[in-house]
Amino acid sequence: MITQIQTARISALLPFTLVKEIKKTSVEKNITQSSIIKNALEFWFQKKLAKDADDLSKLNFNDLPSENDWTFLI
Repeated sequence: MITQIQTARISALLPFTLVKEIKKTSVEKNITQSSIIKNALEFWFQKKLAKDADDLSKLNFNDLPSENDWTFLI
């Protein structure tokens, strides 16, 4: 199965010190600046998804009405 990844071009104003570090890392590791940003955003997104999943797992649904109570509400 071949999955197709959709991408979009964005424009961002980044602090100069961050841009310098990205350029430096790009030269040192011989990778594109966009791949550095892409990898950082993917890492951030995975961490956010994990945190959101953890937050959802802590929700308590014991205060919801029973099935019988729902029938009376409708």
